[in-house]
Amino acid sequence: MFLHLRSESLASNLSEHEDGLGHCGDMSLGIIIWASLSTLFSLVGCPACVAVLLELFRRHKVGTSITPNDVFMLNLTVMDLVFLFFIPFGLCNYIFWDIISFGKITNFMYSLNLAGRPLLTACICLDCYLAVVHPVTYRANKSLAPRVLMAAAVWTLTAAQGSASVVFVELNHSAWAMLVYIIALPVILICDAAILWTLKKSYRGGGDLHPKKKKALQVITNSMVMTVISYVPPVLVYVFGSLIFPDEKEYDCFLAMPILILPTAGSTIMPLLYLGNLGRLKSPCCLE
Repeated sequence: MFLHLRSESLASNLSEHEDGLGHCGDMSLGIIIWASLSTLFSLVGCPACVAVLLELFRRHKVGTSITPNDVFMLNLTVMDLVFLFFIPFGLCNYIFWDIISFGKITNFMYSLNLAGRPLLTACICLDCYLAVVHPVTYRANKSLAPRVLMAAAVWTLTAAQGSASVVFVELNHSAWAMLVYIIALPVILICDAAILWTLKKSYRGGGDLHPKKKKALQVITNSMVMTVISYVPPVLVYVFGSLIFPDEKEYDCFLAMPILILPTAGSTIMPLLYLGNLGRLKSPCCLE
């Protein structure tokens, strides 16, 4: 994706290397911050993702019908859980094991966070857009089959992006890395803006918002938080990072590596926001 994570030991990381991100030497502060916060997000995010999955399962078990939004949320949560669960192993390989083949798996796993997550977020926003802005059309086309196909397409594109970034390392530093953001960000921003405008007009009409519109507002608020925190900064780094740090080594160590924290944070913050909207954050385990 934006970065090619190399599998280098911590001892090697404190010395000079000719290529990759393991060459930071005395500039290793960014790596330490990335590793520390990534571990924290993994420890917090994994239980939160499990709690979201249990909530979705509980709703289905009591007879609540599966909504189109649930399909995307389920896929997004599974993707986040797999990625967050893998983080400690990836860090151990980076710091201690230095297994090259395992490092390639790490690169692939980051595609779940850097490619799959924004694409699924775009699907969620598009579904909310149809529900709020075109409710008649939405009610007439609430079949889950198209949503399942969309989710499958996201998984396929994510796997293709991850595989390509492993096989062709140079693609990680090319315009190819921007492909998913070129697709996802315009959809997210346009849908969010249209939904907020529609809800604003509804509120001007007087009275309370319909419960479904309130739910849509919560979803859109969450997606806007994710966009600002997780998606926009990596794009800005890719576009303007070389202007801030012309030196490639400084760019890698002070900007490119630490920025990975923000997309990782998104995988933790989103399930927490979802649980918060449901009032499920009243106990340490995120469940009532």
